[in-house]
Amino acid sequence: MSTRIKHNDLTHWFIRDHNQLPDAYLRSCQKFFKELSDKQQASSNKQQASSCKKQLHKVGTRVKNRFNRKV
Repeated sequence: MSTRIKHNDLTHWFIRDHNQLPDAYLRSCQKFFKELSDKQQASSNKQQASSCKKQLHKVGTRVKNRFNRKV
């Protein structure tokens, strides 16, 4: 008798041979990893916040670092 594998559990994907896993489980894992990679690719196309910032001071001028103050 084989044990039942939950589809939300990725442990078996990493520790067991894929030939021993049920086809439905393999399909759901592949679908999950594909969706995950699609989301990462979509988020990499967005403009980063650092490129949108305005320049706060003129280049070459000295700026006081307010975080290194002595209390």
